[in-house]
Amino acid sequence: MSYQCISARTALELLSQHHSATVFDVRDSAAYQAGHLAGAANLSQDRLLGWTKRLAKDAPVLIYCYHGNASQSYAQMLIDFRFTQVFSVDGGYPALVEASTASA
Repeated sequence: MSYQCISARTALELLSQHHSATVFDVRDSAAYQAGHLAGAANLSQDRLLGWTKRLAKDAPVLIYCYHGNASQSYAQMLIDFRFTQVFSVDGGYPALVEASTASA
């Protein structure tokens, strides 16, 4: 099994279809505080294990970062914990902002 890299537009569509999806922002806390997707939790490696114990393994998990690189590392970690629907957003937070304003 592996995670899927998806576009920001696809990520927003996924969130509109799966309201129970968990969204993680893996940027640093200052960037997260400056702006993040509604409902996104700020995730760091030291809190990953705690989250893996709380989430259903078959529920969708969407991860984004600055540009789409770090989110892939987190996505792989979740796959290693046997999560089955893990998505990394290509282009990270800036792409999500652009996609959300383009669809508004």
